[in-house]
Amino acid sequence: MKNHQSTALSGKTILWLVCILLVCLVLVIVTAARVIHEANTRLIGEQDNDLTSLQMLSYDVTFFMNQSALQQKNENLPDSVIEIQAGKPLDEVLAELQAGGTVTDSSLLRKVLIYTGTDRKILPGKYPIPRGSSIIEIASIVQDANAGLIDFAVLPGWRKEEIAASLPTSGLSITPQDFLAMANQPMSDEEMLSIGVLEYEGFFSPGLYAFHRNIKTADFVKSLTNRFQFELSAEIKAGFASQGLSIYQSVILASIIQREAIKDDEKSIIASVFINRLNNGMPLQSDPTVQYALGYSSDWGWWKSPLSLDDLQVVSPYNTYIASGLPPAPISNPDLASLRAVAFPSETSYFYFRALCDGSKMHVFSETLDEHINNACPES
Repeated sequence: MKNHQSTALSGKTILWLVCILLVCLVLVIVTAARVIHEANTRLIGEQDNDLTSLQMLSYDVTFFMNQSALQQKNENLPDSVIEIQAGKPLDEVLAELQAGGTVTDSSLLRKVLIYTGTDRKILPGKYPIPRGSSIIEIASIVQDANAGLIDFAVLPGWRKEEIAASLPTSGLSITPQDFLAMANQPMSDEEMLSIGVLEYEGFFSPGLYAFHRNIKTADFVKSLTNRFQFELSAEIKAGFASQGLSIYQSVILASIIQREAIKDDEKSIIASVFINRLNNGMPLQSDPTVQYALGYSSDWGWWKSPLSLDDLQVVSPYNTYIASGLPPAPISNPDLASLRAVAFPSETSYFYFRALCDGSKMHVFSETLDEHINNACPES
């Protein structure tokens, strides 16, 4: 009897001990899971609330076991750019990054992005990745919407209002109103090589730019004018001077040539026509200056074409059919080819040009008014 009671007591004791051990084990596991989760939160960031408990536990264990891989610097990685295109699958982007050597373990990066919910929130753009970035650092960069670079194009011959009109769909935070408010301010001497220009128009260098989404208006404007300063070489400035033109006068003329010429090959010839006219006291008689004077209409946009005879009579200092010499300011933003055309015009005796009749948008040039009239297209 005593042996039986002793055995029963021993069995209960063992059961209690097992229960206590299980409780302790559960507490250890829960505590360890919490410690691991807190460590991952410090390392990676807060987890996505849409993850299930099982998913979160799986990722926590994975990251805890791969802490060194997550933080390892990729010393073979130079400065690079990750481009996220709208609608492109994440797996395809990650595969390209691994193939290009930007990341050493795309699967681990994918887990980090899913863990933080970034896989569903990455905005399209270009993300600059500094040399030697780890997986954690790369994930942190693409999580930051403000870190992405947005491509922004300024087309040759655009006026400042057309630049402004392209801003709302660009992805940049700058509003057309903020841009125009600054673009319409006088430009100081210090901002443009002490040439005393009056307006920013003409100095927004055309081309493709990459900006942060939240770039400030002043920095945006400065980037556009900085490229102009970079392109304005000593050789070009000497070329302007040899034509008897100041830098500002040269930019005004280049802005007209930009709107007149379709092909770069013709720009230096068109420049020679206008310079010949200026040197002989003749009006420039350029249609784009009239188009600029007419401004915007919902019927024709910013550049009315063709012009009517009444249009050529519009009263404006920009109408070079009426006003002599150059307009008071540039009418568009010229590219480098147009600036070089003014600096290095062709040597010609042409005073006239008009569009060819074949629809090519090229021009025929002439020395006399009679030749110019004879080059007119026959009426249909």
